Amino acid sequence: MNGLRLTKLVIWGILITLLLVGCGTPTASPPSPNISTDKPTLAPPTTEPKAAIKPAFTPTSLAPTQTPIPKGQVITVTSTSDSGPGTLRQALLEAQSDDTINFDPSVFPPAAPETIFVNSELPPISQGNLTIDASEAGVILNGRNITGEFVPGLQVMSNENKIQGLQIINFTGAGIVLSGGAQNNLIGGDRSIGNGPIGQGNLTSGNEIGIGLWDEKVSYNSIKGNLIGTNIDATTMQGNHSTGVYVSEGASHNTIGPSNIIAYNANAGIQIYQSISIGNQIIQNSIHDNGAGGIQLVDGGNGTLAAPILMDFDLTTGSLNGVACPDCEVMVYSDLGNEGNWYEGSSIADNDGVFSLEVGSPFTGPGLTATATDAKGNTSGFSNPTIGNSRSMLLQTGNIGPRPPLLTKPSDELADNRLGAIWSDFWQPFDFQGVIDTEIVPDGLKFVKISMNQAEFSTSEQSGVELFWDKPELFISDEFDSYINQLVSHKVAIDYMLNFWDKANHPDGWDVQYRFKTEEDITHYLEYVRFIVTQFKGRVQYYELWNEPDVWYPLQYIDPEDFINLAKRTIPVIKEIDPLAKTVIPCVSGTAHQEAQDYLFEILNSDLMPIVDVISWHPLFGNVPNGGEFPDYYATYPYLLENIIDTAKQNGFKGEFMAGEISYGGPTCGGCDVDDPAYSEIVWAKYSARGIILHFGNDVAVSVGSHSTVFNTVRYIANVFAGVHADEFEIDLQTESKNIKAFTFTGMDGSRLIALWTDGAAVDDDPGIPSTITIPGLSGWNATGIDVLYGFEQELISKDENGNLVIHDLLIKDYPTII
Repeated sequence: MNGLRLTKLVIWGILITLLLVGCGTPTASPPSPNISTDKPTLAPPTTEPKAAIKPAFTPTSLAPTQTPIPKGQVITVTSTSDSGPGTLRQALLEAQSDDTINFDPSVFPPAAPETIFVNSELPPISQGNLTIDASEAGVILNGRNITGEFVPGLQVMSNENKIQGLQIINFTGAGIVLSGGAQNNLIGGDRSIGNGPIGQGNLTSGNEIGIGLWDEKVSYNSIKGNLIGTNIDATTMQGNHSTGVYVSEGASHNTIGPSNIIAYNANAGIQIYQSISIGNQIIQNSIHDNGAGGIQLVDGGNGTLAAPILMDFDLTTGSLNGVACPDCEVMVYSDLGNEGNWYEGSSIADNDGVFSLEVGSPFTGPGLTATATDAKGNTSGFSNPTIGNSRSMLLQTGNIGPRPPLLTKPSDELADNRLGAIWSDFWQPFDFQGVIDTEIVPDGLKFVKISMNQAEFSTSEQSGVELFWDKPELFISDEFDSYINQLVSHKVAIDYMLNFWDKANHPDGWDVQYRFKTEEDITHYLEYVRFIVTQFKGRVQYYELWNEPDVWYPLQYIDPEDFINLAKRTIPVIKEIDPLAKTVIPCVSGTAHQEAQDYLFEILNSDLMPIVDVISWHPLFGNVPNGGEFPDYYATYPYLLENIIDTAKQNGFKGEFMAGEISYGGPTCGGCDVDDPAYSEIVWAKYSARGIILHFGNDVAVSVGSHSTVFNTVRYIANVFAGVHADEFEIDLQTESKNIKAFTFTGMDGSRLIALWTDGAAVDDDPGIPSTITIPGLSGWNATGIDVLYGFEQELISKDENGNLVIHDLLIKDYPTII
């Protein structure tokens, strides 16, 4: 009995000690986001918090009168070890609010930084009012020995802390994370203060993310003077594997800048994710050479504030004007591309959104970009860059009226515009969620060509064809199915490509050259079609029987007569399962090749035409006037287009036409038939606009295989042509321009649209040729000009003459202007 009482007394003594000393409130550890290194990243999913470790008593002593360490102490790190006396880990365990952790310069010399190899996650900073100052030393935290997923370098989960002077590299998570409601923290400072190699700034490179801020209460933090994605020289590539600065889950009212250098990160420099993440200012940083651009606003981040439009500029005089959100602050940068390397100055837009900037000396150039920040602290992405030494952006000579930006809407807010894109190959690591969030829906696309079974090429060969042979075909993953549901929820139609490799019946591969010669081959294909159509009935609107059956690859090529037979067998199966679904054929490869044209016309002249819903082909893979492998193709393509339409109709076709995979993606455009690599992004954007509107003008839907990542041409066209259809009405054009293309359209509201451009070789800056356009019978109508390259509109000066609407001095350029 006495022994039992003694035990109880000892336990009560321990409990009293705990109550006297106190352990603090448990704090949350970082979420574990699923971050892709190829595509825009997603919001980190939440996880259960871990408690911060802070010993309340010395294990060798049970004395209840232990004295806490006084606050406001300086704790000096004197060891490069991961744990034990004098280490950073021990200092984090011992530190209290108001303490400072610094580093002994004799152990961590500023001129020869020493490395702490961290073997496990460091204790989170939950004390508040803690300073970690390595500005007078050379300190590297290296996480290469950590095996856990998404382990951060340092995790801040409290308020009023400072982290300065550290180099944090090779962590599987973010270099520095602010979560758990962290507020009013300073990450970085002035890189010129201190003897350390980066002064008060921090370096976060070679991690999954440079700096992360997530949690709806993470706010009013300042990230400044840091090197994010570079080495200490600020120029050597050492990028983070995903995003430089990642803000999500409602982290709001934080300030990124000034003086951060954010470069060489595999994904975006800065990404603001989700509509609850607002008011995050991005000011006066150097952001350049990031894999997915400088600033991304995803899924409503920062209210998806529109970027400014840079109208007129002169690099030599240092002058610029443009339009942005009314009363917003516009920050102007010079860059080699489409980000913001060198900060040039700022201006405030007036009530109409007009701004101007005169810096009094030449801009650095060669291009200018700008961001806008509104009164709520939301900062936009970067504007389209300027090209050339000067420009005066006019739609009409002498028209000095306002040029407001063209407002755009996402897919689910737009009427059908018959504009889509192609995405496939889902066996490979691929962030399609990021594509939906950052490209398909914001760009206003209304259909997507998609497949789980399309050309899954790998590095190993199977009987002459490279495929992921071990991946099943009668299978749809939950992830892929969720993508289909998301597209449907955003009112995006789906065109599913039904290519089939018959892996189950040929597990070791097979060497057949031509497909569907046997009944067995056809039977297996029909089984696959039944599986897919049953799986997606009511969700997929289009089924493409085969993508590029004319391509001479093993398992790919189908003789035309065999394709016709296959289609006759397959179409009734699809219609039986889903009577509302539409079938698409033959989707031949690039028609710049004569073989593809021959294949297409053999199908068009067959008895398939009355039972098919959609005719599709691949028209333009980077083809330009007098360029590439087929220099005459661009000029003759409109006649080929007319012939395709006429031939199909003459053989009983009454459905839709679809030009698939138009690809103008810049000098690196995959599959483009262009030998000259000198075309700029703006020239490719112009050709993209031409190719899309050429087909719209012939009542043909369009999917884009790739397009310029710098100019939002596809997005602007998607919005302008929502609910619009080709329609013929009379126009009269007086111009000295040569080779004019003009197409007419009617909108759902009865409005009329005219698209005009000169169809020769495009150049970076075409001032246009003044022309007069007359539209008979529209006296009293107003005319608005729309620039689908730069994304602005302007009311045109027009007159009523003899019952007609007349527009004088309209500038016809080498890319489509919409009236």
